[in-house]
Amino acid sequence: MFPLGARPPPPSAMDRHHHQQPPSPQGEHAAQPRCWEEFLHRKTIRVLLVETDDSTRQVVTALLRHCMYQVIPAENGHQAWAYLQDMQSNIDLVLTEVFMHGGLSGIDLLGRIMNHEVCKDIPVIMMSSHDSMGTVLSCLSNGAADFLAKPIRKNELKNLWAHVWRRSHS
Repeated sequence: MFPLGARPPPPSAMDRHHHQQPPSPQGEHAAQPRCWEEFLHRKTIRVLLVETDDSTRQVVTALLRHCMYQVIPAENGHQAWAYLQDMQSNIDLVLTEVFMHGGLSGIDLLGRIMNHEVCKDIPVIMMSSHDSMGTVLSCLSNGAADFLAKPIRKNELKNLWAHVWRRSHS
């Protein structure tokens, strides 16, 4: 049924194939994956990554770059806000830690972004290892486009472009 060494798709994908057109004669795996460039009409998506922990910032930066995003790392909320105020940065998306030491928390940064005439259209994704219902609700009710629980996985980062697309079409 599947080529030697190939794993079958997950059950949800198998179910979808039964309700759609049959696979092409070349096989299910012959289709090229679609890229976000088709939908956004731009070569790069610039992600401002705000993380106070050096090792976490390096790991998430590597994951984002592997997903073909251009990463602008910021060590704290104040540095991130300075990047955002510089209109030459052309930030497409902000991925920020919720709880940061050093004065400007992720929630505070989110508030500044949402209240800024130009920056308010930039999607902000909050992330934290503290994923209590209260933390998630606070982020989303203050304007965050999404919340990611740490540890961040590459699969969660692959589709960040959809938030940029959504904002550009709303």
